[in-house]
Amino acid sequence: MKDLIKNLKKLIIKAGEIALTARANGLIIEIKEDESPVSNADKEISRLIYDSLTLLTPHIPVICEEQPLINLTSDTFWLIDPIDGTKSYICGKDSYTVNIGLIKDGVPTIGLIYQPSQKKLYYTDSDNNLKIEKNSIEQVVVDEGADNCLRAVVSANHSNADTKAFLAKHSINQIVSIPSSIKLCLIAEGQADIYPKFGQTMEWDIAAGHALIKATGGHVIDFAGKEISYGKKKFENPNFYAYGPKWLNR
Repeated sequence: MKDLIKNLKKLIIKAGEIALTARANGLIIEIKEDESPVSNADKEISRLIYDSLTLLTPHIPVICEEQPLINLTSDTFWLIDPIDGTKSYICGKDSYTVNIGLIKDGVPTIGLIYQPSQKKLYYTDSDNNLKIEKNSIEQVVVDEGADNCLRAVVSANHSNADTKAFLAKHSINQIVSIPSSIKLCLIAEGQADIYPKFGQTMEWDIAAGHALIKATGGHVIDFAGKEISYGKKKFENPNFYAYGPKWLNR
C-alpha cells in the first residue's frame, strides 16, 4: 500500500505540472455535448492518469470523466476527475484540482486531491490518515474552528434557493463560496464544517474528497441520511451534504 500511495502522489503531481504548462502555453477549448468546456489539458491529464493506473493496477477498472464510460463488473474501481473546476482553470484562476479516488465495495478508500497552482496535496496515507503537503513538505493540520460558530462552504458557480434555505435553517452565516473539490478538502482539514450540495454532481467529482473526509471522522450523506455510495447507474449522485466532526457535535 505504501508503494501505491507513493506512486499515486508522483502521478497526481505530474498531472498538476501538465495543467500548469498547458495553461501557460495557451489552452485549446472545446464544448462537450452537455455544454460544459473541456481543454486539451483535461484530455492530456486524463490519458496520463488512465494509462498510469492501468499499468499500476491492471486488475482495477478506471472510470474517468474524459474517457468513455464502461459497464462495471467489479466492486473495486478508480474514479478520476482530471481537472475539477475546468471553468476556473480556463479563466486563469487557482481554484481547480486534480482528483484520484479508489472505491472498494461502494466505499471510497483512497483519495488524493492536488491543487497545482498552490502545489498543495491532500491524500490518505497507507494507514488511512489525512496528510497535507505543500511543495512536498508535510503540513500540520490546524483546526481553526475552536469556537461554536459553524462554517459552510458552497459552490461558487451553482448556488441556489435550496442551498440558501439549508444554510438559513441551520443559522449558518460564516459562508465561503469556492469552486471544485477544494470545498471537500476544507471540510477534511477542519477549515469548514458543512457543504450542502443541491444539484447534479458525478461520482468522480466527490470520491477523492469523500475519502479524505472519512479519514478525519466526517461523512458525505444524502438527505435521507444514507452515506453516498459509488458505482451507481450513470455514476450520478443525489443531493448530499458533506460534514466534519464538529457538525456532529453541534
